Amino acid sequence: MFILNAAFLKRLTDIAIILAVSAAIAFVIIASGNSLVAKTTIAKSYAMWWSFVTRPDIVVTTILAVIVTMAVGHYNASGRR
Repeated sequence: MFILNAAFLKRLTDIAIILAVSAAIAFVIIASGNSLVAKTTIAKSYAMWWSFVTRPDIVVTTILAVIVTMAVGHYNASGRR
């Protein structure tokens, strides 16, 4: 059985927070763009945002970017030889 240690759980929490903030920023961009250009409702903006953030290519790309960024930060913090 896999037991989560504190460091691994902290990394998962960091990834979840980063993904949530990225999704919120994407929503603000989509909603503000729709309100300025298309004069659509917030429900239409939400539907457009939801269809964007649930696309598999967007999900995988975002997770990969977060993991690579965290790995580089960890590598730099641990000190290079």
